[in-house]
Amino acid sequence: MTCCLVRDLLPLYIEGDCETETERYISRHLDTCGECKRVYHMMKEPLDFGEAEMKAPDGYEEEERRFQERYYGRLLTKAACMFGAVFLIMLALKLLN
Repeated sequence: MTCCLVRDLLPLYIEGDCETETERYISRHLDTCGECKRVYHMMKEPLDFGEAEMKAPDGYEEEERRFQERYYGRLLTKAACMFGAVFLIMLALKLLN
């Protein structure tokens, strides 16, 4: 097994999802290959992202406002059409009786 293949299998090895034979082989490989062992320890350590703040991109507020105007405008138009259609049906039924 090459280092490339071992590195591809490291996430499965860390999670314990490898076959027993594969696990033994990777373990032996890590004992003899310093670079793969370094990658293994790096992958095993949790990442600390700190207090990452998400900043909205420039113009986000304006774009969001335009989107809401279009979305709610269409929604309002659909609701008005539905109301009108129901009103006309009710009016037609009233006139037929």
